[in-house]
Amino acid sequence: MNQKQDKHIVDVLFVIGLFCIFALSSFFLISIGANIYRKTVAHMDENFNTRTSLSYVVEKIRQADAEGAVSIGTFEGNPALILSSEVNGIEYHTYIYEYQGMLKELMERSDISLSASAGQDILAMERFEITAVNDHLVQCTMKNPEENTISFYICIRSGGFEDADEKFF
Repeated sequence: MNQKQDKHIVDVLFVIGLFCIFALSSFFLISIGANIYRKTVAHMDENFNTRTSLSYVVEKIRQADAEGAVSIGTFEGNPALILSSEVNGIEYHTYIYEYQGMLKELMERSDISLSASAGQDILAMERFEITAVNDHLVQCTMKNPEENTISFYICIRSGGFEDADEKFF
C-alpha cells in the first residue's frame, strides 16, 4: 500500500509540474505577443500620422491648383502654404502651417487678419517647411512627434505659383 501511495504522489507532482510548465510557457508566449502587438500598433499610428499629413497637404494643393491660387509664404513667422480662392466675389486665403506642435489650417477673408492660434488643429506636427524648387515644384518637409521626418515634392500643374510674401504682405 505504501508503494501505491508513493506512486500516486509522484503522479500528482508530475501533473502539477507539467501544469506549471504549461502556465509559464503560456505566460511568456502571451507576454511576447502583447509586446509585438504594442510595437505594431505604435508603428501603425506613426505610419498613419505620416501618411495622413502627407495626403492632407497634397490634397489641399490639388484642390486649389488653379492659376495663381497656390503660393508659399509665412504666417506669423511660420512657413505656410497659402491657398487663395474666391467665393461670391470675396477673396479668401487658406493658410496651412505649423503652430505650437500642431499642423493647422486657417481660412480667412483677405481683408481680415486672424492670429495663428485661431487655426483648426489637423495633426500633431513638430516641423512644417515648404519651399519652392521652381515655378511648378514645391518641396514639403514635415517632422512628426515621433521624430520621423518626411520630405516630398508636389507638382503645381496649372500656372505655377507666386512668392506670397510679395503678393499678400
